Amino acid sequence: MLYQRISLPLQLTLIRFLGALFVLPFFIVYLLPFNNIFINGFVTVLFLCVGATDFLDGYFARKYQQVTQLGATLDHLADKFLLYTTLIALVVVHKIYFFWPIIWIGREFFIMGLRVLALENSVQITVSSFGKSKTVAQIACLAFIIFNPYQEWGVGAAWWNGIELSLLVLATALSVYSAYLYALFFMLQWKEQD
Repeated sequence: MLYQRISLPLQLTLIRFLGALFVLPFFIVYLLPFNNIFINGFVTVLFLCVGATDFLDGYFARKYQQVTQLGATLDHLADKFLLYTTLIALVVVHKIYFFWPIIWIGREFFIMGLRVLALENSVQITVSSFGKSKTVAQIACLAFIIFNPYQEWGVGAAWWNGIELSLLVLATALSVYSAYLYALFFMLQWKEQD
């Protein structure tokens, strides 16, 4: 059986792919406009379950010595799909202002370009602790945005929207700063080769 030959980490990565491409965008676009706290909670839990596979696949790959180049590549792609499709779906339902996704997605394209440049120049760029912190902050931020029942001003809206804005600023700051660290690391490695 093909399913039995696929390792557990790879299965988790594929679940993230399918969840990011088909399941999450569908539920965000068709259920979040109801803005019911129970529906929002369901979609938030679904998002967190799909997001948790990002941590679990790496954990199991290291634990069972199943780290492969294919798994690492698919892991990065699944991460990008999860981020992009969630952000786009949230823009569609007016749960996030387009300005934030442009910065987050732009940062990801910058890092992808930097990785290609590094590969062409035989420079190894590893994931930094800031990169991991950025991922955690983004998942927490997106989960809160999905769950937030207050898009308009009302009782409790200032509190909810204040936390949401704080999480957006924190996740964006970590995104930009980690991109800066990647670029700085690349430049230092590149200069050492000259």
